[in-house]
Amino acid sequence: MTNINIQQFQGISEVGDFQSALNDAINQALEALSVDTSDQRIAWRLIEVSGSKGGLLGEQSINVNIEAQPN
Repeated sequence: MTNINIQQFQGISEVGDFQSALNDAINQALEALSVDTSDQRIAWRLIEVSGSKGGLLGEQSINVNIEAQPN
């Protein structure tokens, strides 16, 4: 991944689902980096995964951070 047009995006799942959080981040990147083409692509890289679990309400959140750029 080159340093041209790299942006960071964060996806969140409040139910502890990693794939949902990752999809959220990727979809945000696709929308933000879209250009007028029928074959939109991005290159992305996982930067960080974090979360929290527990408490009286059984919190279970996951945050996924990616960096992405048009490809």
